[in-house]
Amino acid sequence: MTYAAGAPVTVGVDGSPASLNAVAWAASEAGRRGRSLRLVYVNVWPVYSAAMWPAWGPQDGRDGEAAGRQIVADAARHAAATAPEVEVVTDVVDGGPAGVLLGRAEHSALLVVGRRGGGGFAQLLVGSVATQVAIYAACPVAIVPEAAGPPAGDGTGVVLGVDGSDQCQAAIEYAFTEASRRGSRLTAVRSWYWPTDDPAIVEPAPLPAHHVLEQQRLLSEALAGWAEKYPDVEVRTVIAHHRPARALLDAAEKADLLVVGARGSGGFGALLLGSVGETVARHAHCPVVIVRASAH
Repeated sequence: MTYAAGAPVTVGVDGSPASLNAVAWAASEAGRRGRSLRLVYVNVWPVYSAAMWPAWGPQDGRDGEAAGRQIVADAARHAAATAPEVEVVTDVVDGGPAGVLLGRAEHSALLVVGRRGGGGFAQLLVGSVATQVAIYAACPVAIVPEAAGPPAGDGTGVVLGVDGSDQCQAAIEYAFTEASRRGSRLTAVRSWYWPTDDPAIVEPAPLPAHHVLEQQRLLSEALAGWAEKYPDVEVRTVIAHHRPARALLDAAEKADLLVVGARGSGGFGALLLGSVGETVARHAHCPVVIVRASAH
Protein backbone atom coordinates (compact mmCIF):
# COMPACT_ATOMS: atom_id res chain seq x y z
CA MET A 1 0.00 0.00 0.00
CA THR A 2 1.63 3.24 -1.15
CA TYR A 3 0.77 6.89 -0.70
CA ALA A 4 1.71 10.10 -2.45
CA ALA A 5 5.03 11.47 -1.30
CA GLY A 6 4.53 13.84 1.59
CA ALA A 7 0.92 12.82 2.29
CA PRO A 8 0.26 13.69 5.95
CA VAL A 9 -1.68 12.01 8.72
CA THR A 10 -4.81 14.17 9.01
CA VAL A 11 -6.93 14.45 12.16
CA GLY A 12 -10.25 16.23 12.67
CA VAL A 13 -10.23 18.37 15.82
CA ASP A 14 -13.06 20.11 17.65
CA GLY A 15 -11.67 20.96 21.08
CA SER A 16 -13.26 18.05 22.93
CA PRO A 17 -11.20 15.76 25.20
CA ALA A 18 -11.86 12.88 22.79
CA SER A 19 -10.52 15.00 19.95
CA LEU A 20 -7.29 15.68 21.84
CA ASN A 21 -6.93 11.97 22.49
CA ALA A 22 -7.25 11.37 18.74
CA VAL A 23 -4.63 14.07 18.13
CA ALA A 24 -2.15 12.35 20.46
CA TRP A 25 -2.73 8.98 18.75
CA ALA A 26 -2.44 10.56 15.30
CA ALA A 27 0.80 12.33 16.29
CA SER A 28 2.30 9.02 17.35
CA GLU A 29 1.20 7.47 14.04
CA ALA A 30 2.74 10.33 12.08
CA GLY A 31 6.00 9.88 13.96
CA ARG A 32 5.98 6.13 13.36
CA ARG A 33 5.46 6.70 9.63
CA GLY A 34 7.83 9.65 9.28
CA ARG A 35 5.03 11.93 8.06
CA SER A 36 3.70 15.33 8.98
CA LEU A 37 0.49 15.85 10.95
CA ARG A 38 -2.36 18.04 9.68
CA LEU A 39 -4.94 19.28 12.19
CA VAL A 40 -8.28 20.30 10.65
CA TYR A 41 -11.05 22.23 12.36
CA VAL A 42 -14.35 22.61 10.48
CA ASN A 43 -16.16 25.91 11.08
CA VAL A 44 -19.77 24.93 10.44
CA TRP A 45 -21.33 28.24 11.49
CA PRO A 46 -21.53 29.79 8.00
CA VAL A 47 -23.37 26.67 6.76
CA TYR A 48 -25.86 26.77 9.62
CA SER A 49 -26.39 30.52 9.46
CA ALA A 50 -27.03 30.42 5.72
CA ALA A 51 -29.66 27.74 6.27
CA MET A 52 -31.32 29.79 9.03
CA TRP A 53 -31.24 33.19 7.28
CA PRO A 54 -33.03 35.50 7.93
CA ALA A 55 -34.11 34.15 11.33
CA TRP A 56 -30.58 34.34 12.73
CA GLY A 57 -29.36 37.32 10.73
CA PRO A 58 -26.15 37.46 8.69
CA GLN A 59 -23.01 35.73 9.96
CA ASP A 60 -19.69 35.74 8.21
CA GLY A 61 -18.18 32.96 10.32
CA ARG A 62 -15.43 35.07 11.88
CA ASP A 63 -16.38 34.07 15.43
CA GLY A 64 -16.24 30.40 14.51
CA GLU A 65 -12.96 30.92 12.70
CA ALA A 66 -11.40 32.60 15.73
CA ALA A 67 -12.54 29.75 17.97
CA GLY A 68 -11.18 27.27 15.46
CA ARG A 69 -7.75 28.92 15.43
CA GLN A 70 -7.58 28.61 19.21
CA ILE A 71 -8.67 24.98 19.09
CA VAL A 72 -6.09 23.95 16.49
CA ALA A 73 -3.38 25.87 18.39
CA ASP A 74 -4.21 23.92 21.55
CA ALA A 75 -4.27 20.69 19.56
CA ALA A 76 -0.89 21.51 18.00
CA ARG A 77 0.64 21.94 21.46
CA HIS A 78 -0.88 18.60 22.49
CA ALA A 79 0.60 16.93 19.41
CA ALA A 80 4.03 18.46 20.08
CA ALA A 81 3.99 17.10 23.62
CA THR A 82 3.31 13.61 22.26
CA ALA A 83 5.62 13.58 19.24
CA PRO A 84 7.92 16.64 19.23
CA GLU A 85 9.72 15.44 16.10
CA VAL A 86 6.56 15.60 13.95
CA GLU A 87 5.88 18.64 11.78
CA VAL A 88 2.39 20.00 12.50
CA VAL A 89 0.22 21.99 10.05
CA THR A 90 -3.15 23.48 11.05
CA ASP A 91 -6.25 24.29 9.00
CA VAL A 92 -9.51 26.07 9.85
CA VAL A 93 -12.02 25.43 7.07
CA ASP A 94 -15.62 26.57 6.54
CA GLY A 95 -18.05 23.87 5.50
CA GLY A 96 -19.64 20.59 6.56
CA PRO A 97 -17.61 17.95 8.42
CA ALA A 98 -18.10 15.10 5.95
CA GLY A 99 -17.27 17.14 2.86
CA VAL A 100 -14.20 18.75 4.40
CA LEU A 101 -12.83 15.47 5.74
CA LEU A 102 -13.42 13.64 2.47
CA GLY A 103 -11.61 16.43 0.64
CA ARG A 104 -8.63 16.23 2.99
CA ALA A 105 -8.59 12.43 2.71
CA GLU A 106 -7.75 12.77 -0.98
CA HIS A 107 -4.30 13.97 0.01
CA SER A 108 -3.72 12.07 3.26
CA ALA A 109 -2.02 8.82 4.23
CA LEU A 110 -4.48 8.34 7.09
CA LEU A 111 -7.56 10.22 8.34
CA VAL A 112 -8.12 10.16 12.12
CA VAL A 113 -11.23 11.10 14.09
CA GLY A 114 -12.20 10.72 17.74
CA ARG A 115 -15.06 8.42 18.62
CA ARG A 116 -16.85 11.13 20.56
CA GLY A 117 -16.65 14.84 19.95
CA GLY A 118 -18.34 18.19 19.89
CA GLY A 119 -18.73 21.05 17.46
CA GLY A 120 -18.27 20.00 13.86
CA PHE A 121 -17.68 16.35 14.73
CA ALA A 122 -20.58 15.82 17.15
CA GLN A 123 -22.04 12.33 16.93
CA LEU A 124 -19.72 11.49 14.05
CA LEU A 125 -20.37 7.78 14.35
CA VAL A 126 -24.13 7.73 14.59
CA GLY A 127 -25.27 9.06 11.22
CA SER A 128 -24.54 9.93 7.63
CA VAL A 129 -21.24 11.70 8.32
CA ALA A 130 -19.65 8.50 9.61
CA THR A 131 -21.00 6.46 6.71
CA GLN A 132 -19.69 8.93 4.12
CA VAL A 133 -16.27 9.30 5.70
CA ALA A 134 -15.69 5.62 6.44
CA ILE A 135 -16.97 4.29 3.12
CA TYR A 136 -15.85 7.00 0.70
CA ALA A 137 -12.60 8.38 2.11
CA ALA A 138 -9.74 7.98 -0.34
CA CYS A 139 -7.43 6.87 2.47
CA PRO A 140 -7.81 4.59 5.50
CA VAL A 141 -9.87 6.06 8.36
CA ALA A 142 -8.93 5.55 12.02
CA ILE A 143 -11.58 5.93 14.73
CA VAL A 144 -9.94 6.47 18.12
CA PRO A 145 -11.83 5.65 21.34
CA GLU A 146 -12.08 8.09 24.21
CA ALA A 147 -9.22 6.57 26.18
CA ALA A 148 -7.01 4.65 23.80
CA GLY A 149 -4.19 3.43 26.02
CA PRO A 150 -0.61 2.61 25.08
CA PRO A 151 0.12 -0.64 23.21
CA ALA A 152 -0.61 -3.64 25.40
CA GLY A 153 2.77 -5.24 24.65
CA ASP A 154 1.65 -8.75 25.62
CA GLY A 155 -1.72 -8.36 23.92
CA THR A 156 -2.97 -9.45 20.52
CA GLY A 157 -1.19 -6.68 18.60
CA VAL A 158 -3.03 -5.97 15.34
CA VAL A 159 -6.39 -7.71 14.82
CA LEU A 160 -7.78 -8.14 11.32
CA GLY A 161 -11.31 -9.04 10.21
CA VAL A 162 -11.14 -11.35 7.16
CA ASP A 163 -14.07 -12.15 4.88
CA GLY A 164 -12.48 -12.94 1.52
CA SER A 165 -13.92 -9.92 -0.32
CA ASP A 166 -11.96 -7.60 -2.61
CA GLN A 167 -12.13 -4.93 0.09
CA CYS A 168 -10.55 -7.37 2.50
CA GLN A 169 -7.31 -7.64 0.52
CA ALA A 170 -6.66 -3.93 1.06
CA ALA A 171 -7.35 -4.38 4.78
CA ILE A 172 -5.02 -7.39 4.90
CA GLU A 173 -2.20 -5.41 3.32
CA TYR A 174 -2.77 -2.55 5.74
CA ALA A 175 -2.82 -4.89 8.76
CA PHE A 176 0.39 -6.69 7.78
CA THR A 177 2.13 -3.37 7.14
CA GLU A 178 1.06 -2.04 10.53
CA ALA A 179 2.04 -5.21 12.37
CA SER A 180 5.47 -5.09 10.72
CA ARG A 181 5.86 -1.38 11.45
CA ARG A 182 4.92 -1.88 15.10
CA GLY A 183 6.85 -5.10 15.58
CA SER A 184 3.69 -6.83 16.79
CA ARG A 185 1.81 -10.02 16.02
CA LEU A 186 -1.22 -10.21 13.72
CA THR A 187 -4.44 -12.02 14.63
CA ALA A 188 -6.65 -12.74 11.62
CA VAL A 189 -10.30 -13.43 12.49
CA ARG A 190 -12.98 -15.03 10.35
CA SER A 191 -16.51 -15.22 11.75
CA TRP A 192 -18.97 -17.97 10.84
CA TYR A 193 -22.52 -17.46 12.02
CA TRP A 194 -25.94 -18.64 10.89
CA PRO A 195 -28.98 -16.54 11.87
CA THR A 196 -30.53 -19.74 13.24
CA ASP A 197 -27.61 -19.96 15.69
CA ASP A 198 -29.12 -17.06 17.60
CA PRO A 199 -29.71 -18.14 21.22
CA ALA A 200 -33.15 -16.53 21.04
CA ILE A 201 -34.05 -19.11 18.39
CA VAL A 202 -32.08 -22.22 19.26
CA GLU A 203 -29.43 -23.30 21.77
CA PRO A 204 -25.98 -22.76 20.16
CA ALA A 205 -24.23 -25.95 19.08
CA PRO A 206 -20.54 -26.55 18.33
CA LEU A 207 -19.59 -25.79 14.74
CA PRO A 208 -19.28 -29.06 12.76
CA ALA A 209 -15.68 -30.06 12.05
CA HIS A 210 -16.07 -29.89 8.27
CA HIS A 211 -17.35 -26.30 8.54
CA VAL A 212 -14.35 -25.36 10.68
CA LEU A 213 -12.01 -26.83 8.06
CA GLU A 214 -13.81 -24.98 5.27
CA GLN A 215 -13.60 -21.67 7.09
CA GLN A 216 -9.93 -22.27 7.84
CA ARG A 217 -9.34 -22.97 4.14
CA LEU A 218 -11.06 -19.72 3.13
CA LEU A 219 -9.06 -17.79 5.70
CA SER A 220 -5.79 -19.33 4.52
CA GLU A 221 -6.63 -18.49 0.90
CA ALA A 222 -7.33 -14.87 1.82
CA LEU A 223 -3.98 -14.59 3.62
CA ALA A 224 -2.02 -16.49 0.96
CA GLY A 225 1.29 -14.81 0.11
CA TRP A 226 1.17 -12.16 2.82
CA ALA A 227 3.13 -14.12 5.43
CA GLU A 228 5.90 -14.63 2.86
CA LYS A 229 5.91 -10.92 2.04
CA TYR A 230 6.09 -10.05 5.74
CA PRO A 231 8.21 -12.83 7.30
CA ASP A 232 8.79 -10.71 10.42
CA VAL A 233 5.08 -10.80 11.33
CA GLU A 234 3.83 -13.61 13.55
CA VAL A 235 0.36 -14.60 12.35
CA ARG A 236 -2.38 -16.24 14.43
CA THR A 237 -5.69 -17.27 12.87
CA VAL A 238 -9.06 -17.49 14.64
CA ILE A 239 -12.26 -19.10 13.36
CA ALA A 240 -15.08 -17.70 15.49
CA HIS A 241 -18.54 -19.27 15.65
CA HIS A 242 -20.14 -16.04 16.73
CA ARG A 243 -21.75 -12.83 15.51
CA PRO A 244 -19.15 -10.83 13.52
CA ALA A 245 -19.12 -7.80 15.81
CA ARG A 246 -18.76 -9.94 18.93
CA ALA A 247 -16.00 -12.01 17.34
CA LEU A 248 -14.02 -8.89 16.43
CA LEU A 249 -14.54 -7.19 19.79
CA ASP A 250 -13.50 -10.32 21.68
CA ALA A 251 -10.35 -10.74 19.58
CA ALA A 252 -9.46 -7.05 19.93
CA GLU A 253 -10.01 -6.87 23.71
CA LYS A 254 -6.27 -6.32 24.32
CA ALA A 255 -5.24 -5.26 20.83
CA ASP A 256 -3.32 -2.20 19.71
CA LEU A 257 -5.36 -1.86 16.53
CA LEU A 258 -8.40 -3.41 14.82
CA VAL A 259 -8.41 -3.35 11.00
CA VAL A 260 -11.49 -4.00 8.85
CA GLY A 261 -12.52 -3.46 5.24
CA ALA A 262 -15.03 -0.74 4.40
CA ARG A 263 -17.42 -3.27 2.87
CA GLY A 264 -17.43 -7.02 3.08
CA SER A 265 -19.26 -10.26 2.50
CA GLY A 266 -19.94 -13.42 4.45
CA GLY A 267 -19.28 -13.00 8.15
CA PHE A 268 -18.52 -9.29 7.86
CA GLY A 269 -21.08 -8.33 5.22
CA ALA A 270 -22.10 -4.65 5.03
CA LEU A 271 -19.72 -3.97 7.89
CA LEU A 272 -20.14 -0.20 7.88
CA LEU A 273 -23.73 -0.01 6.79
CA GLY A 274 -25.43 -1.54 9.81
CA SER A 275 -25.15 -2.81 13.33
CA VAL A 276 -21.84 -4.67 12.95
CA GLY A 277 -19.80 -1.64 11.94
CA GLU A 278 -21.54 0.62 14.42
CA THR A 279 -20.99 -1.85 17.26
CA VAL A 280 -17.30 -2.30 16.50
CA ALA A 281 -16.68 1.42 16.10
CA ARG A 282 -18.59 2.28 19.27
CA HIS A 283 -17.26 -0.38 21.61
CA ALA A 284 -13.72 -1.41 20.61
CA HIS A 285 -11.17 -0.60 23.29
CA CYS A 286 -8.52 0.09 20.66
CA PRO A 287 -8.48 2.32 17.56
CA VAL A 288 -10.39 0.88 14.59
CA VAL A 289 -8.99 1.43 11.08
CA ILE A 290 -11.35 1.11 8.12
CA VAL A 291 -9.72 0.44 4.74
CA ARG A 292 -11.27 0.73 1.30
CA ALA A 293 -10.02 -1.37 -1.61
CA SER A 294 -9.35 1.78 -3.62
CA ALA A 295 -7.48 3.54 -0.76
CA HIS A 296 -4.21 4.71 -2.29
